[in-house]
Amino acid sequence: MTRPGPHEDDRHERALQLASRFTALVRSARAYPVGHATFRHLLDDYLVSLAPALEEHGSVRFDAPEGELRVNGAPVPFRPQTQKAVEVLAHEIAARGIEGIEFRKGIDLLELEGFMSFFLSSERGSGAELVATCDDAGLVNARALPLRHPAPAPDAAADAALPADTLGAAEAPWRALLSGAQALLEGDALDRGIELRHVKRLVQPLADAVLAGEHVVATLAQVGPRASAWSHAAHTAIAALCVGARLGLSRHDLADVGVAALLHDAGHGWSDAGPEVDEHREPPAHAREGLRRVAWSTTLNATSLGVMRTALEHHEPGLGDPDGQPTALLTQLVSIADAYVTLLSRGRTREARLSPTGALVRVVGPLRGHWHPALPAALVRALGVHPPGQVVELDDGSLARAVAPDAQEPERPWVALLSDARQGFVPAPERRAMPLPAERYVVRALPRADWPRDAAEEQAA
Repeated sequence: MTRPGPHEDDRHERALQLASRFTALVRSARAYPVGHATFRHLLDDYLVSLAPALEEHGSVRFDAPEGELRVNGAPVPFRPQTQKAVEVLAHEIAARGIEGIEFRKGIDLLELEGFMSFFLSSERGSGAELVATCDDAGLVNARALPLRHPAPAPDAAADAALPADTLGAAEAPWRALLSGAQALLEGDALDRGIELRHVKRLVQPLADAVLAGEHVVATLAQVGPRASAWSHAAHTAIAALCVGARLGLSRHDLADVGVAALLHDAGHGWSDAGPEVDEHREPPAHAREGLRRVAWSTTLNATSLGVMRTALEHHEPGLGDPDGQPTALLTQLVSIADAYVTLLSRGRTREARLSPTGALVRVVGPLRGHWHPALPAALVRALGVHPPGQVVELDDGSLARAVAPDAQEPERPWVALLSDARQGFVPAPERRAMPLPAERYVVRALPRADWPRDAAEEQAA
Protein backbone atom coordinates (compact mmCIF):
# COMPACT_ATOMS: atom_id res chain seq x y z
CA MET A 1 0.00 0.00 0.00
CA THR A 2 1.37 3.42 -0.98
CA ARG A 3 1.86 5.78 1.89
CA PRO A 4 0.73 9.38 1.40
CA GLY A 5 3.52 11.80 0.74
CA PRO A 6 4.48 14.67 3.05
CA HIS A 7 2.50 17.18 0.97
CA GLU A 8 -0.66 15.04 1.17
CA ASP A 9 -0.19 14.57 4.91
CA ASP A 10 0.09 18.34 5.36
CA ARG A 11 -3.08 18.90 3.34
CA HIS A 12 -5.04 16.38 5.44
CA GLU A 13 -3.80 17.91 8.68
CA ARG A 14 -4.69 21.38 7.46
CA ALA A 15 -8.21 20.19 6.60
CA LEU A 16 -8.56 18.67 10.06
CA GLN A 17 -7.44 21.89 11.71
CA LEU A 18 -9.84 24.00 9.66
CA ALA A 19 -12.75 21.74 10.58
CA SER A 20 -11.97 21.61 14.30
CA ARG A 21 -11.33 25.37 14.47
CA PHE A 22 -14.68 26.10 12.80
CA THR A 23 -16.37 23.91 15.43
CA ALA A 24 -14.52 25.94 18.08
CA LEU A 25 -15.97 29.12 16.53
CA VAL A 26 -19.50 27.71 16.82
CA ARG A 27 -18.88 26.82 20.46
CA SER A 28 -17.36 30.22 21.21
CA ALA A 29 -20.54 31.89 19.97
CA ARG A 30 -22.29 30.54 23.07
CA ALA A 31 -20.12 32.84 25.18
CA TYR A 32 -19.53 35.75 22.80
CA PRO A 33 -22.22 37.09 20.46
CA VAL A 34 -21.41 37.91 16.87
CA GLY A 35 -20.08 41.46 16.87
CA HIS A 36 -18.30 41.11 20.20
CA ALA A 37 -14.64 42.15 20.03
CA THR A 38 -13.43 38.77 21.29
CA PHE A 39 -15.48 36.85 18.74
CA ARG A 40 -14.30 39.17 15.98
CA HIS A 41 -10.71 38.42 17.00
CA LEU A 42 -11.45 34.68 16.74
CA LEU A 43 -12.90 35.20 13.26
CA ASP A 44 -9.78 37.09 12.22
CA ASP A 45 -7.62 34.20 13.44
CA TYR A 46 -9.76 31.78 11.44
CA LEU A 47 -9.23 33.84 8.28
CA VAL A 48 -5.48 33.50 8.81
CA SER A 49 -5.94 29.71 9.08
CA LEU A 50 -8.04 29.64 5.90
CA ALA A 51 -5.61 31.68 3.81
CA PRO A 52 -3.14 28.93 2.75
CA ALA A 53 -5.91 26.54 1.67
CA LEU A 54 -7.76 29.28 -0.20
CA GLU A 55 -4.57 30.29 -1.96
CA GLU A 56 -3.94 26.70 -3.04
CA HIS A 57 -7.49 25.55 -3.91
CA GLY A 58 -9.51 28.73 -4.34
CA SER A 59 -12.19 27.50 -1.93
CA VAL A 60 -12.71 25.41 1.19
CA ARG A 61 -15.87 23.37 1.33
CA PHE A 62 -17.21 21.42 4.32
CA ASP A 63 -19.93 18.84 3.70
CA ALA A 64 -21.06 15.64 5.38
CA PRO A 65 -22.57 13.06 2.98
CA GLU A 66 -23.90 10.11 4.98
CA GLY A 67 -22.74 11.80 8.18
CA GLU A 68 -19.00 11.72 7.37
CA LEU A 69 -17.31 15.12 7.26
CA ARG A 70 -15.36 15.95 4.11
CA VAL A 71 -13.22 18.94 3.22
CA ASN A 72 -13.12 19.70 -0.50
CA GLY A 73 -14.46 16.22 -1.16
CA ALA A 74 -11.82 14.34 0.86
CA PRO A 75 -12.62 12.58 4.16
CA VAL A 76 -11.14 14.21 7.22
CA PRO A 77 -8.49 11.93 8.81
CA PHE A 78 -9.29 10.34 12.15
CA ARG A 79 -7.50 11.79 15.17
CA PRO A 80 -8.79 10.87 18.64
CA GLN A 81 -8.16 14.32 20.06
CA THR A 82 -10.19 16.13 17.37
CA GLN A 83 -12.76 13.51 16.34
CA LYS A 84 -15.46 14.95 18.58
CA ALA A 85 -15.09 18.37 16.95
CA VAL A 86 -15.30 16.81 13.48
CA GLU A 87 -18.48 14.92 14.38
CA VAL A 88 -20.06 18.04 15.87
CA LEU A 89 -19.46 19.99 12.66
CA ALA A 90 -21.03 17.20 10.58
CA HIS A 91 -24.10 17.33 12.84
CA GLU A 92 -24.28 21.13 12.71
CA ILE A 93 -24.45 20.94 8.90
CA ALA A 94 -27.05 18.15 8.86
CA ALA A 95 -29.23 19.82 11.50
CA ARG A 96 -29.52 22.95 9.35
CA GLY A 97 -30.72 20.96 6.35
CA ILE A 98 -27.94 22.14 4.03
CA GLU A 99 -25.43 20.34 1.82
CA GLY A 100 -22.50 22.11 3.43
CA ILE A 101 -20.68 25.43 3.75
CA GLU A 102 -18.09 26.98 1.47
CA PHE A 103 -15.50 29.73 1.85
CA ARG A 104 -13.87 31.25 -1.24
CA LYS A 105 -10.71 33.18 -1.92
CA GLY A 106 -11.38 36.86 -1.34
CA ILE A 107 -13.37 36.46 1.88
CA ASP A 108 -12.82 39.20 4.45
CA LEU A 109 -13.71 39.71 8.09
CA LEU A 110 -16.94 41.57 7.38
CA GLU A 111 -18.26 38.80 5.09
CA LEU A 112 -17.28 36.01 7.48
CA GLU A 113 -18.92 37.85 10.37
CA GLY A 114 -22.13 38.27 8.35
CA PHE A 115 -22.17 34.59 7.41
CA MET A 116 -21.65 33.49 11.02
CA SER A 117 -24.51 35.70 12.19
CA PHE A 118 -26.87 33.84 9.84
CA PHE A 119 -25.38 30.40 10.46
CA LEU A 120 -25.60 30.71 14.23
CA SER A 121 -28.92 32.55 14.47
CA SER A 122 -31.85 30.53 15.82
CA GLU A 123 -34.28 32.94 14.15
CA ARG A 124 -33.15 32.56 10.55
CA GLY A 125 -34.51 29.19 9.42
CA SER A 126 -32.57 26.33 7.93
CA GLY A 127 -32.05 24.73 4.60
CA ALA A 128 -33.42 26.75 1.70
CA GLU A 129 -34.19 29.70 3.99
CA LEU A 130 -30.61 29.87 5.27
CA VAL A 131 -29.26 29.66 1.71
CA ALA A 132 -31.64 32.40 0.57
CA THR A 133 -30.75 34.61 3.54
CA CYS A 134 -27.04 34.41 2.71
CA ASP A 135 -27.73 35.11 -0.96
CA ASP A 136 -30.02 38.04 -0.17
CA ALA A 137 -27.30 39.54 2.02
CA GLY A 138 -24.95 39.50 -0.97
CA LEU A 139 -22.53 36.97 0.53
CA VAL A 140 -20.33 35.65 -2.27
CA ASN A 141 -17.29 34.20 -0.56
CA ALA A 142 -19.06 32.59 2.42
CA ARG A 143 -22.09 30.48 1.53
CA ALA A 144 -24.49 27.86 2.82
CA LEU A 145 -24.90 25.25 0.08
CA PRO A 146 -28.38 23.91 -0.80
CA LEU A 147 -29.09 20.21 -0.65
CA ARG A 148 -28.47 18.32 -3.88
CA HIS A 149 -29.66 14.86 -2.81
CA PRO A 150 -31.56 15.42 0.45
CA ALA A 151 -33.43 12.11 0.56
CA PRO A 152 -31.98 8.78 -0.53
CA ALA A 153 -33.73 6.44 -2.89
CA PRO A 154 -35.31 3.75 -0.65
CA ASP A 155 -38.09 6.00 0.60
CA ALA A 156 -38.16 8.47 -2.27
CA ALA A 157 -39.84 6.13 -4.76
CA ALA A 158 -43.26 7.06 -3.46
CA ASP A 159 -42.70 10.61 -4.76
CA ALA A 160 -44.65 9.44 -7.82
CA ALA A 161 -47.79 9.69 -5.68
CA LEU A 162 -47.51 13.50 -5.64
CA PRO A 163 -48.43 15.51 -8.74
CA ALA A 164 -45.88 18.07 -9.83
CA ASP A 165 -45.77 21.33 -7.84
CA THR A 166 -48.08 19.99 -5.12
CA LEU A 167 -45.87 21.19 -2.28
CA GLY A 168 -44.92 24.51 -3.82
CA ALA A 169 -42.60 26.47 -1.54
CA ALA A 170 -42.70 23.64 1.02
CA GLU A 171 -40.81 21.25 -1.28
CA ALA A 172 -37.31 22.29 -0.16
CA PRO A 173 -38.11 22.33 3.60
CA TRP A 174 -39.71 18.87 3.27
CA ARG A 175 -36.59 17.51 1.59
CA ALA A 176 -34.46 19.09 4.28
CA LEU A 177 -36.60 17.48 6.99
CA LEU A 178 -36.15 14.04 5.43
CA SER A 179 -32.41 14.53 5.26
CA GLY A 180 -32.19 15.83 8.81
CA ALA A 181 -34.37 13.01 10.16
CA GLN A 182 -32.07 10.47 8.55
CA ALA A 183 -28.98 12.13 10.02
CA LEU A 184 -30.56 12.13 13.48
CA LEU A 185 -32.10 8.68 13.60
CA GLU A 186 -30.24 6.34 11.26
CA GLY A 187 -26.97 6.43 13.15
CA ASP A 188 -25.77 7.39 16.62
CA ALA A 189 -25.99 11.17 16.15
CA LEU A 190 -28.15 11.59 19.24
CA ASP A 191 -25.67 9.69 21.37
CA ARG A 192 -22.99 12.20 20.43
CA GLY A 193 -25.13 15.16 21.50
CA ILE A 194 -27.20 17.77 19.68
CA GLU A 195 -28.94 21.01 20.53
CA LEU A 196 -32.69 20.84 19.91
CA ARG A 197 -32.70 24.40 18.60
CA HIS A 198 -31.08 22.96 15.46
CA VAL A 199 -33.87 20.39 15.17
CA LYS A 200 -36.36 23.26 15.49
CA ARG A 201 -34.72 24.83 12.46
CA LEU A 202 -35.64 21.72 10.48
CA VAL A 203 -39.32 21.80 11.40
CA GLN A 204 -39.99 25.55 11.62
CA PRO A 205 -40.19 26.17 7.84
CA LEU A 206 -42.73 23.37 7.54
CA ALA A 207 -44.73 24.69 10.49
CA ASP A 208 -44.78 28.06 8.73
CA ALA A 209 -45.88 26.39 5.48
CA VAL A 210 -48.75 24.64 7.27
CA LEU A 211 -49.87 27.92 8.84
CA ALA A 212 -49.65 29.60 5.41
CA GLY A 213 -52.04 27.03 3.92
CA GLU A 214 -49.49 25.11 1.81
CA HIS A 215 -50.47 21.51 1.02
CA VAL A 216 -47.75 20.02 3.22
CA VAL A 217 -50.16 17.29 4.37
CA ALA A 218 -49.97 15.86 0.82
CA THR A 219 -46.64 14.24 1.80
CA LEU A 220 -48.63 11.66 3.77
CA ALA A 221 -49.61 10.13 0.42
CA GLN A 222 -45.98 8.94 0.25
CA VAL A 223 -46.19 6.69 3.32
CA GLY A 224 -45.54 3.15 2.16
CA PRO A 225 -44.73 -0.28 3.58
CA ARG A 226 -41.29 -1.00 5.01
CA ALA A 227 -40.67 2.69 5.68
CA SER A 228 -37.45 3.51 7.50
CA ALA A 229 -37.55 4.85 11.05
CA TRP A 230 -36.48 8.31 9.90
CA SER A 231 -39.10 8.42 7.13
CA HIS A 232 -41.77 7.38 9.63
CA ALA A 233 -40.60 10.12 12.01
CA ALA A 234 -40.71 12.78 9.27
CA HIS A 235 -44.24 11.81 8.20
CA THR A 236 -45.39 11.69 11.81
CA ALA A 237 -44.01 15.21 12.27
CA ILE A 238 -46.02 16.43 9.27
CA ALA A 239 -49.24 14.84 10.56
CA ALA A 240 -48.65 16.29 14.04
CA LEU A 241 -47.97 19.79 12.66
CA CYS A 242 -51.17 19.71 10.62
CA VAL A 243 -53.25 18.54 13.59
CA GLY A 244 -51.62 21.13 15.85
CA ALA A 245 -52.43 23.89 13.37
CA ARG A 246 -56.08 22.79 13.36
CA LEU A 247 -56.06 23.08 17.15
CA GLY A 248 -54.92 26.70 16.83
CA LEU A 249 -51.40 26.24 18.22
CA SER A 250 -48.97 29.11 17.78
CA ARG A 251 -45.92 29.07 15.54
CA HIS A 252 -43.69 28.60 18.59
CA ASP A 253 -45.75 25.71 19.95
CA LEU A 254 -45.89 24.02 16.54
CA ALA A 255 -42.09 23.98 16.46
CA ASP A 256 -42.09 22.06 19.77
CA VAL A 257 -44.69 19.67 18.36
CA GLY A 258 -42.54 19.02 15.30
CA VAL A 259 -39.41 18.33 17.37
CA ALA A 260 -41.28 15.95 19.69
CA ALA A 261 -42.79 14.10 16.73
CA LEU A 262 -39.45 13.81 14.94
CA LEU A 263 -37.82 12.23 18.02
CA HIS A 264 -40.77 10.26 19.46
CA ASP A 265 -39.27 6.93 18.37
CA ALA A 266 -35.63 7.80 19.10
CA GLY A 267 -35.32 4.56 21.07
CA HIS A 268 -36.37 2.22 18.23
CA GLY A 269 -33.60 -0.21 17.37
CA TRP A 270 -31.47 0.85 20.36
CA SER A 271 -33.09 -1.00 23.28
CA ASP A 272 -32.24 -4.50 24.41
CA ALA A 273 -35.09 -6.91 24.97
CA GLY A 274 -34.53 -6.53 28.70
CA PRO A 275 -36.78 -7.98 31.37
CA GLU A 276 -40.38 -8.73 30.51
CA VAL A 277 -42.77 -5.99 31.57
CA ASP A 278 -46.50 -5.59 31.55
CA GLU A 279 -46.92 -3.21 28.59
CA HIS A 280 -50.23 -2.03 30.04
CA ARG A 281 -48.46 -0.81 33.17
CA GLU A 282 -44.97 0.13 31.98
CA PRO A 283 -43.83 1.96 28.82
CA PRO A 284 -42.31 -0.39 26.22
CA ALA A 285 -38.54 -0.81 26.15
CA HIS A 286 -37.98 1.40 23.10
CA ALA A 287 -39.92 4.25 24.77
CA ARG A 288 -37.70 4.07 27.85
CA GLU A 289 -34.61 3.96 25.63
CA GLY A 290 -35.90 6.97 23.67
CA LEU A 291 -36.21 8.92 26.92
CA ARG A 292 -32.65 7.97 27.86
CA ARG A 293 -31.17 8.94 24.50
CA VAL A 294 -32.88 12.33 24.37
CA ALA A 295 -31.96 13.07 28.01
CA TRP A 296 -28.34 12.23 27.33
CA SER A 297 -28.06 14.08 24.04
CA THR A 298 -29.22 17.58 24.90
CA THR A 299 -29.64 20.23 27.58
CA LEU A 300 -32.59 20.35 29.94
CA ASN A 301 -35.23 22.91 28.95
CA ALA A 302 -38.96 23.10 28.25
CA THR A 303 -38.56 21.68 24.74
CA SER A 304 -36.39 18.73 25.78
CA LEU A 305 -38.73 17.91 28.66
CA GLY A 306 -41.65 17.76 26.23
CA VAL A 307 -39.66 15.55 23.85
CA MET A 308 -38.64 13.18 26.65
CA ARG A 309 -42.18 12.85 27.94
CA THR A 310 -43.46 12.22 24.42
CA ALA A 311 -40.84 9.54 23.78
CA LEU A 312 -41.82 7.82 27.03
CA GLU A 313 -45.62 8.10 26.86
CA HIS A 314 -46.68 8.09 23.22
CA HIS A 315 -47.77 4.43 23.33
CA GLU A 316 -49.81 4.85 26.53
CA PRO A 317 -53.59 5.44 26.44
CA GLY A 318 -54.24 9.12 27.01
CA LEU A 319 -57.36 8.80 29.13
CA GLY A 320 -57.45 5.18 30.19
CA ASP A 321 -55.49 5.09 33.46
CA PRO A 322 -57.39 6.84 36.25
CA ASP A 323 -54.72 5.84 38.79
CA GLY A 324 -51.85 7.41 36.85
CA GLN A 325 -50.81 10.85 35.72
CA PRO A 326 -52.82 12.17 32.75
CA THR A 327 -50.85 12.01 29.53
CA ALA A 328 -49.65 15.41 28.32
CA LEU A 329 -51.56 16.92 25.40
CA LEU A 330 -48.28 17.22 23.45
CA THR A 331 -47.81 13.47 23.85
CA GLN A 332 -51.39 12.78 22.79
CA LEU A 333 -51.03 14.97 19.71
CA VAL A 334 -47.88 13.13 18.60
CA SER A 335 -49.48 9.80 19.55
CA ILE A 336 -52.51 10.24 17.30
CA ALA A 337 -50.28 11.32 14.40
CA ASP A 338 -48.03 8.30 15.02
CA ALA A 339 -51.05 5.98 15.11
CA TYR A 340 -52.31 7.19 11.73
CA VAL A 341 -48.93 6.98 10.00
CA THR A 342 -48.26 3.54 11.51
CA LEU A 343 -51.60 2.18 10.29
CA LEU A 344 -50.83 3.48 6.80
CA SER A 345 -47.55 1.58 6.64
CA ARG A 346 -48.68 -1.76 8.08
CA GLY A 347 -49.06 -4.76 5.80
CA ARG A 348 -46.63 -6.04 3.20
CA THR A 349 -49.17 -6.97 0.52
CA ARG A 350 -51.66 -4.80 -1.30
CA GLU A 351 -54.60 -6.65 0.23
CA ALA A 352 -53.24 -6.43 3.76
CA ARG A 353 -52.64 -2.68 3.78
CA LEU A 354 -55.26 -0.20 4.91
CA SER A 355 -56.22 2.62 2.59
CA PRO A 356 -55.80 6.17 3.96
CA THR A 357 -59.56 6.29 4.63
CA GLY A 358 -59.38 2.90 6.37
CA ALA A 359 -56.54 4.11 8.59
CA LEU A 360 -58.43 7.30 9.47
CA VAL A 361 -61.59 5.33 10.32
CA ARG A 362 -59.59 3.11 12.68
CA VAL A 363 -58.11 6.09 14.49
CA VAL A 364 -61.33 8.09 14.88
CA GLY A 365 -63.42 4.96 15.50
CA PRO A 366 -62.18 2.06 17.64
CA LEU A 367 -59.06 3.89 18.87
CA ARG A 368 -60.53 7.33 19.58
CA GLY A 369 -60.78 6.73 23.35
CA HIS A 370 -56.99 6.88 23.61
CA TRP A 371 -56.92 10.64 23.11
CA HIS A 372 -58.60 13.84 24.16
CA PRO A 373 -61.92 14.20 22.24
CA ALA A 374 -60.63 17.26 20.37
CA LEU A 375 -57.79 15.34 18.75
CA PRO A 376 -59.70 12.89 16.49
CA ALA A 377 -61.82 15.80 15.25
CA ALA A 378 -58.70 17.86 14.56
CA LEU A 379 -57.18 14.91 12.69
CA VAL A 380 -60.19 14.73 10.38
CA ARG A 381 -59.98 18.48 9.76
CA ALA A 382 -56.25 18.19 9.05
CA LEU A 383 -56.53 15.21 6.67
CA GLY A 384 -60.01 15.71 5.30
CA VAL A 385 -62.72 13.08 4.98
CA HIS A 386 -60.67 11.62 2.11
CA PRO A 387 -57.05 11.74 3.32
CA PRO A 388 -54.05 12.35 1.04
CA GLY A 389 -53.36 9.37 -1.21
CA GLN A 390 -56.90 7.98 -1.07
CA VAL A 391 -58.33 6.96 -4.45
CA VAL A 392 -61.93 8.11 -4.89
CA GLU A 393 -64.65 7.71 -7.51
CA LEU A 394 -66.41 10.88 -8.65
CA ASP A 395 -70.05 11.16 -9.68
CA ASP A 396 -69.18 11.16 -13.40
CA GLY A 397 -67.34 7.83 -13.11
CA SER A 398 -63.84 9.28 -13.17
CA LEU A 399 -61.22 8.24 -10.61
CA ALA A 400 -58.98 10.63 -8.71
CA ARG A 401 -56.44 10.58 -5.93
CA ALA A 402 -57.06 12.89 -2.98
CA VAL A 403 -54.12 15.27 -2.56
CA ALA A 404 -55.09 17.52 0.35
CA PRO A 405 -58.28 18.68 2.10
CA ASP A 406 -60.11 21.87 1.34
CA ALA A 407 -59.68 24.11 4.38
CA GLN A 408 -63.39 24.98 4.49
CA GLU A 409 -64.99 21.79 3.13
CA PRO A 410 -63.14 18.70 4.39
CA GLU A 411 -65.40 16.37 2.39
CA ARG A 412 -64.26 17.99 -0.89
CA PRO A 413 -60.53 17.29 -1.34
CA TRP A 414 -58.10 18.69 -3.81
CA VAL A 415 -57.60 15.87 -6.31
CA ALA A 416 -55.42 14.65 -9.15
CA LEU A 417 -57.33 12.78 -11.87
CA LEU A 418 -56.24 9.20 -12.56
CA SER A 419 -58.84 8.53 -15.26
CA ASP A 420 -61.52 10.63 -16.92
CA ALA A 421 -65.27 9.93 -17.24
CA ARG A 422 -64.61 7.71 -20.27
CA GLN A 423 -62.14 5.67 -18.22
CA GLY A 424 -59.28 7.17 -20.19
CA PHE A 425 -56.02 6.82 -18.28
CA VAL A 426 -54.23 10.04 -17.27
CA PRO A 427 -50.43 9.51 -17.40
CA ALA A 428 -48.64 10.34 -14.14
CA PRO A 429 -46.58 13.24 -15.61
CA GLU A 430 -49.80 14.96 -16.70
CA ARG A 431 -51.57 14.81 -13.36
CA ARG A 432 -52.03 18.09 -11.53
CA ALA A 433 -53.52 18.88 -8.16
CA MET A 434 -56.70 20.93 -8.40
CA PRO A 435 -59.76 21.74 -6.30
CA LEU A 436 -62.67 19.37 -6.82
CA PRO A 437 -64.76 21.02 -9.56
CA ALA A 438 -67.91 22.65 -8.20
CA GLU A 439 -70.19 20.40 -10.27
CA ARG A 440 -68.47 17.19 -9.12
CA TYR A 441 -68.64 15.29 -5.83
CA VAL A 442 -67.11 12.14 -4.38
CA VAL A 443 -69.31 9.06 -4.66
CA ARG A 444 -67.14 6.68 -2.67
CA ALA A 445 -63.65 6.01 -1.38
CA LEU A 446 -62.21 2.88 -2.97
CA PRO A 447 -60.71 0.12 -0.82
CA ARG A 448 -57.09 -0.48 -1.74
CA ALA A 449 -57.93 -3.74 -3.53
CA ASP A 450 -60.04 -1.76 -6.04
CA TRP A 451 -57.42 0.86 -6.85
CA PRO A 452 -56.15 1.09 -10.42
CA ARG A 453 -52.96 -0.91 -10.73
CA ASP A 454 -50.71 2.09 -11.33
CA ALA A 455 -52.06 3.97 -8.29
CA ALA A 456 -51.54 0.95 -6.06
CA GLU A 457 -48.02 0.43 -7.38
CA GLU A 458 -47.07 4.05 -6.75
CA GLN A 459 -47.82 3.71 -3.06
CA ALA A 460 -46.28 0.26 -2.82
CA ALA A 461 -42.98 1.64 -4.10
